[in-house]
Amino acid sequence: MIKLKPIFTVIILLTIVSCSNESYELFDIGKIDANSELFSSLRDFSESKSEEDPVCLTFIYPFNVYVYDDQSEIIDSKIIRNNIEFIAALDATQEDGAIGLSYPISSVQENGTTLSINNNNELKTAIEVCIKSEIITYCNGLLEEVNCIWKITSSTENTRYNSSLMDFYDDGTGIFYDKGNAYRTSWVSLFIGEELHINIHIEGDSQVANDWNLNWKVITLNDDSIEIMHDDNKYTVNKRCGIPNACGYVEFRTCEKKNKEEKAVFILNNYIDCILSLQENITDSAPLSLSFFENLESAEQEINPLDASSYTNTTNPQLVFVKIKNTNSNEFNIIRIVLFVEACDSDDGR
Repeated sequence: MIKLKPIFTVIILLTIVSCSNESYELFDIGKIDANSELFSSLRDFSESKSEEDPVCLTFIYPFNVYVYDDQSEIIDSKIIRNNIEFIAALDATQEDGAIGLSYPISSVQENGTTLSINNNNELKTAIEVCIKSEIITYCNGLLEEVNCIWKITSSTENTRYNSSLMDFYDDGTGIFYDKGNAYRTSWVSLFIGEELHINIHIEGDSQVANDWNLNWKVITLNDDSIEIMHDDNKYTVNKRCGIPNACGYVEFRTCEKKNKEEKAVFILNNYIDCILSLQENITDSAPLSLSFFENLESAEQEINPLDASSYTNTTNPQLVFVKIKNTNSNEFNIIRIVLFVEACDSDDGR
């Protein structure tokens, strides 16, 4: 079950005419047992009211709530004028009791569409759609958080991708960083039946792509971590924020030049601390030197290094090869980073 803090909002705005002298039998009343899933959903919606939360299902006050006893007989009706009164009515319902709503009722969805609800089943469906929408919004908001990346840790014996990283952007793209390689990705969160999934697609035909291009079922979801699984593979991805030098890990973004579409100046020296922070088994960075190259051959032979103080990209996005060399032992490692140019409203890049 997805573990998720209450984030759902509902403003009940139902308009129902009540005639106190008429028999209850004249109304099409939908009985909702206190121990039912629908009753629990109504309570969650009401208690999680927050002005900052998006409203995915809106009803209009006032409306009648009918009160049932433990013999399923209507014993009272109450006019509900606001959300606080509705919460109180739900809280006052006995565990073996029930409430009733008179149908049809009208609601307004988040996109402004008016929806007529005619029975409990339609009410349940509307709430479920709303909840799924809110969960997807919550999941997307977590993954897209600026200056945060997600570190992978296996929950099984398969530790191949331990310490690999994912960085998700708000345009449905991202980067998968694994053992010095950067892979462009796309992603989407969606429901398959009643289960939340995150679909990940990594470009190319690498083994990494074969292992991750799947619909990953979300097991748990909270502010700091997401647990996902597919078949026998299960991973926990933990959020890491507050990255040094405002570095976005792996893919470095900056704004395009004025009137120069998809061209920008990258100060590669500014990325050195971030690049070193990604490397394993580095205890002392003093003897290390970093140089940048446009292709692997140049990096291996250490020829035609890029101007790390001011480099203009040739493609967008562009792979750059970074040679990390120990000046004491002459041992070196070559990794890849990604440069990405984006349109910005100011001179500041991401």
